[in-house]
Amino acid sequence: TLIGQQLTSMILDDPTHPGSAFDTPVFVDSENLVDLSLLRQHILKSDNLVLLLTPGLLSRPWCLVEIQIAISNGINIIPVELDRPGASFEYPKEDFYQNLQQGNYLSAASWRVIAKENISPDDVEKAIRKVFEQIALPFSPHRSSAVRDAELRDILRRCITN
Repeated sequence: TLIGQQLTSMILDDPTHPGSAFDTPVFVDSENLVDLSLLRQHILKSDNLVLLLTPGLLSRPWCLVEIQIAISNGINIIPVELDRPGASFEYPKEDFYQNLQQGNYLSAASWRVIAKENISPDDVEKAIRKVFEQIALPFSPHRSSAVRDAELRDILRRCITN
């Protein structure tokens, strides 16, 4: 992904950055994860989880698993809202949480994936609410490199300061 490549480049270009010593300073699950059974290990080895707020994020069971594991283990989550025309993230409102709890938001198959990780609907709700206690940072992949660089520096600052 563009954001993963650019964050990696910025980290590796700065030898004083804490992440510059890692073999994989930026782990992108959609690119680097080859075995879902290892997802928990990858999260637990992370200092930060940059959460890209994309349409459908909260309907993907593995994304919810990632969020809950990170929150329950004190891993810093940085929500990042992608600024792309026609692809806006809808922030959860109370009716979302009610539908989630009543089993009307996710499919039975999705709940089985989540339950297999010993995560309850209450755990999922609490984790999602915790994520959105923070103000999301923007990332604008279609804007100029100067704008993207400034946004990425803000994301990296949030990673380091938490």
